[in-house]
Formats: sequence, C-alpha cells, structure tokens
Amino acid sequence: MLVLTEQQRGADIMKIFHWVIALAAASVLAACNPVERAGDARAEVDFFHERLNAGDDDAIWAVTGEEFRSTTSKEDFARLLGTVRKSLGKVEETSQVGMNMYTNMQGSFTTLRMETHFERGRGAELFMFKSAGDELKLVGYNINSPDMMSDVFENYADEGDAPTTDENLPQAVLVPDE
Repeated sequence: MLVLTEQQRGADIMKIFHWVIALAAASVLAACNPVERAGDARAEVDFFHERLNAGDDDAIWAVTGEEFRSTTSKEDFARLLGTVRKSLGKVEETSQVGMNMYTNMQGSFTTLRMETHFERGRGAELFMFKSAGDELKLVGYNINSPDMMSDVFENYADEGDAPTTDENLPQAVLVPDE
C-alpha cells in the first residue's frame, strides 16, 4: 500500500494545476492567432473594396458592428461611400502600410492602415475590426484623401444641399479607448 504524505499530495495537486493552466493558456493563444486574425482583416478590406466598386453599400453595411451602427446611420454611411465613388472612382490597388492589434475591456480589435489608389486619386484608409466569435465586424472606417476633398470643394461646394458644417458631413469613425 502506497501512502503519500501531505506534502507529496500538495505537490501532485500543484503539478496538475500547472498543467491545467498551461493547457488553458495554449487554448486561448490558439483561439486568437494574430497572424490568422490579420489575414482575416485583410480579406475583409478586400471585400469592402469589391463591394465599394460594385456600389453594393448594403453588403458593406451588413458586416458593420453595433459600435459602428450606433454612431453612423446607414444613410450617412451610404452618402460617404457614394462620395468616395463619385470623387475618386473605383479602387484600383491597395497596400497595407500598418497594422495594430489590441484587446481591452470592450473586446479584441484589429486596425489596418491602407494606401489606396483609385481611378482618380489616392486615399489613406483606416479600417477597424472587432472580433465577434469567428467573425470580424467593421467598427470604424476613415478615409483621408486630399484628392477627394478637392473634388468635393470644386464640384459640389456651391450646391444648395452641400454640407456647410462638420456636423452635417457623414462620419464613419469609432476609435475605442486603448
């Protein structure tokens, strides 16, 4: 008959505990593989551009998250996308120039910065995605394009229904606290 001392039983329990912690940590790391998540985000950017070129704003809206929808109406977002198409034309080429991944109390986020060449100009785009289970949801989009702004001011600033203040311009940016 094998008799274990109190000290030996405690050591065995600690070994089991360490194995359980190690397995749990490995599972968590495997579930949020940053290389896979970055690839998924890039695929979402490509989807966005394909739908933008096709004029399919509804398909883009369908992949937005609640955070996005709570700050931007579907109509304002469609107006922004229409302005991008009207001013810059179709996306011809895009390159990823930056990436950031982080997790906070609101969730796990992946941000991609893209340099995009359109038919009639260039733009620096920022896409922010939030992990939602196995999906990524678009929770932020921003485009900075002097070419687009020049076109808007040259061609549309004198129209009676043109926005006159920043409050009236479509906004599609959400940047959660890091």
